[in-house]
Amino acid sequence: MCGIVGYAGDKDVIPVLLKGLQALEYRGYDSSGVACLNGKDSRIFSIKEEGKLENLRARIDGDSKIKGIGIGHTRWATHGVPNQMNAHPHLDEKEQFAIVHNGIIENYVQLRAELEEKGIHFKSDTDSEIAVQLWQYEFAQSQDAQEAFRKAILQMRGRFAFVGICHDAPGHVYVFRRSNPIVIGLGKEENFVASDVTALLDYTKDVVYLDDNEYAVLSASSVEVYNLETKEKVDFKPTKIEWSSEQAQKGGYPHFMLKEIYEQPAVVDAVFNKRVVDHMVEWDTLDSKQEELLKQVHKIHIVSCGTAYHAGLASKYMIEENARISVEVSVSSEFRYSDPILDKNDLVILISQSGETADTLAALSEAKERGAFTLGIVNVLGSTIAREADAVIYTHAGPEIGVASTKAYIAQLMTMALFSIYLGQLRGVLKEDRSKSLIDEAAEVSNDVKRVLESQAELIKKCSKEFYERKDFVYLGRGYDFPTALEGALKFKEITYTHAHGYAAGEMKHGPIALVDENLPIICIAPQSKIQEKMMSNIEELRARKGIIISVGTEGDTALKEKSAYMFEIPAISALFSPILTVLPLQLLAYHVAVLNGRDVDKPRNLAKSVTVE
Repeated sequence: MCGIVGYAGDKDVIPVLLKGLQALEYRGYDSSGVACLNGKDSRIFSIKEEGKLENLRARIDGDSKIKGIGIGHTRWATHGVPNQMNAHPHLDEKEQFAIVHNGIIENYVQLRAELEEKGIHFKSDTDSEIAVQLWQYEFAQSQDAQEAFRKAILQMRGRFAFVGICHDAPGHVYVFRRSNPIVIGLGKEENFVASDVTALLDYTKDVVYLDDNEYAVLSASSVEVYNLETKEKVDFKPTKIEWSSEQAQKGGYPHFMLKEIYEQPAVVDAVFNKRVVDHMVEWDTLDSKQEELLKQVHKIHIVSCGTAYHAGLASKYMIEENARISVEVSVSSEFRYSDPILDKNDLVILISQSGETADTLAALSEAKERGAFTLGIVNVLGSTIAREADAVIYTHAGPEIGVASTKAYIAQLMTMALFSIYLGQLRGVLKEDRSKSLIDEAAEVSNDVKRVLESQAELIKKCSKEFYERKDFVYLGRGYDFPTALEGALKFKEITYTHAHGYAAGEMKHGPIALVDENLPIICIAPQSKIQEKMMSNIEELRARKGIIISVGTEGDTALKEKSAYMFEIPAISALFSPILTVLPLQLLAYHVAVLNGRDVDKPRNLAKSVTVE
């Protein structure tokens, strides 16, 4: 989850590190710090501060000029409270080694006790300090910084990434990866490392992704990659990143989240244009052998977390409707420990924006061990799920900086809608006229998204001003609209810090209806569909108990509008694509309520963009 940057070159190190950390602050903002070395000083220069990056920036002398190597870190706390003592980088007692860390060292208690018995004193409460103290101890035995780094890692259990520097190897940056993301950026007479490509976009588009249990040694002029166990050199092939640094900027919007909401028409358009040719859905990352496996699949399991889980729930309806295959949807953390029943005829789809989600990666390993065919639906090129799944489909949402996912969710929904059509076409169960009709409709979805965002913005602002001080909200939906209710409630919780709960509307009578009174806003997702009559009955039950109805419905639905304090309208659309439209007003509602309450929309408390620890 934490953000890591590192640099080797001839630039002033600190500005490079701070710029990289700024791009990565969405990964954690409990504290931040930097450590640098120019090869002349007797000790590593390090400074760190509790809180957001602006606190660190305020402490750093603008005239600090250090050329050489450096590492930086922005923290999402796991072990140890967020404070200056527990902030990274961590240094040894002589301040000649420094390390930044993302992940968890599972056997840190045992290792700490062993090192303390050897007279080593610890300054923090974190598991991370183990790494630098162990590296220093191993170096004292061998006087070889690279081998000491390797031996220290071999003693640690868990999933983690490290980047470190050593006074006795002043031109080198040491990097290790196991499950947690690390990407190396290749420059001209300079090289970089970060936990996300967004930190590298201003400097290079050529990157190298380390595989699990590989370590690298960077200098200004070289990058060498090694296998942890064998110490053998590993050949690598750089990947070219298509994203631009401009895509990772706010572009005049007050928040990344608002910018990303309004990028959604372009995202939907990009997904469609990359995937549809002459009314047929095609995937440039799937070969004929993989297509044959998909044609033979007996059952599908969709595994994901958070917002991606809601995309998975919507995908179940899509696939079962268009491809007539049974689908189960699981939260990644539950799937892994549920002893899932899988075989070679099953397809496991793993949905993840980052492609680095720890629980989803663990589910991927479980699925592969049991012989299932695995397919990653991811946004980040070259991410771990993209590389380790048997097949991958990219969602092409571009960089998403706001912690609360918006455009990545829309890209997942559009991708999975097209995937359901593709499976129906591939397996011959989707009639040609129905397939053509859906593809024609898909071509217009981006215009529909734009229309909703433009036409409903002012009404949503008005509604937000009326209800932003309420402390409880309920979201309801049926069928395709149930995942939207869950996602709408999640967005509201994430960025407003207000209690909100999503329910299947038919379940209200089984307990939750006890919550309803004249003070409770109830967001009802009720576009015209085959089950809208049932939803209208639920709304009548809520109105009878004086609940405040805020609805999302189809344009021209006067019956729904009459029963609603506010109704956000969407164009008439097939159920397959309706989740793409119905969630838009809920994204904007959460955004405006959060702003009115003075929340940090892009960096909500306690959250990080990519959850890379269990």
